[in-house]
Amino acid sequence: MTQPPYPPDQPPPPPGSGGQPPYGGSQPQGGQPYGSQSPYGSQPGQQPYGGGSMPPQFGGMQPPYSPMDALTYGWQLFTKNVGPFMIITAVMLVISMAISFGTNLATTGSLLGTGSTIDPVTGLPENYLLHQLISLMTSFVSGLISWVLGLALVRGALDVVDTGRTDLGAMFTRIPWGQALLAGIIVMIVTFVGTLMCILPGIVAAYLLYYTNMAVLDGESGVDGIVASFNFTTKNVGPTLLLALLAILIIIVSLCTLGLALLVTVPVLSIAAAYTWRVLQGRPVTPAPA
Repeated sequence: MTQPPYPPDQPPPPPGSGGQPPYGGSQPQGGQPYGSQSPYGSQPGQQPYGGGSMPPQFGGMQPPYSPMDALTYGWQLFTKNVGPFMIITAVMLVISMAISFGTNLATTGSLLGTGSTIDPVTGLPENYLLHQLISLMTSFVSGLISWVLGLALVRGALDVVDTGRTDLGAMFTRIPWGQALLAGIIVMIVTFVGTLMCILPGIVAAYLLYYTNMAVLDGESGVDGIVASFNFTTKNVGPTLLLALLAILIIIVSLCTLGLALLVTVPVLSIAAAYTWRVLQGRPVTPAPA
């Protein structure tokens, strides 16, 4: 005989009660039936603690930019890539000095350019026009070599900021030489014209267009690279100007060591500038080594 679900002397449960007996237990709070998932477990649309995706963290955010941090970063990354940076900087300095001394020796008979004879009629050094032509040609050659090596230095600085390392061969790759040459000619003309206008406009132009090569190496055309550098410096006048002033001071101090300190300061300043270019644009950089 089948046992009734409730005592015969009790009335049946009211409709909608779920058939639960009114005695021997009570309905769980919140109307949750017995045997179902606890309300403290995983709910639809929720992740349980200890599993699934964690809430977003803020540890990946870039720290606030500081020119001193940029210089410190430049030093730390330079010490991890000393070889290629010192080689290319040494070659740049040696070639520049060799051309300068060679020009002086050829035109004046003195390495320092102090051996020229003055023409009493004109008051100018003898063979003045020839000397000026030779100086112009050698200055062009020296400038071209310095431009090529400078681009390679910037390429290496960007690679170090992006990946933490570079090598001598990689510093001469991925350079759009045509667009870089176009940008270099325009920057040179603008700076030269500005220098003729009481010098100060030339200094301002050099500052505003300093990041042109970085923009071109990042894929901009020559003209767009100039515009990108102008926009970047005008939007970040405070930090970029302070970094530029610190760089000038460091270079002046380096020259007091007969230029030997430039073997270190030039690469450090290049990496610091690449770091500035990346961070102030909100782009990621490789962490500095501990």
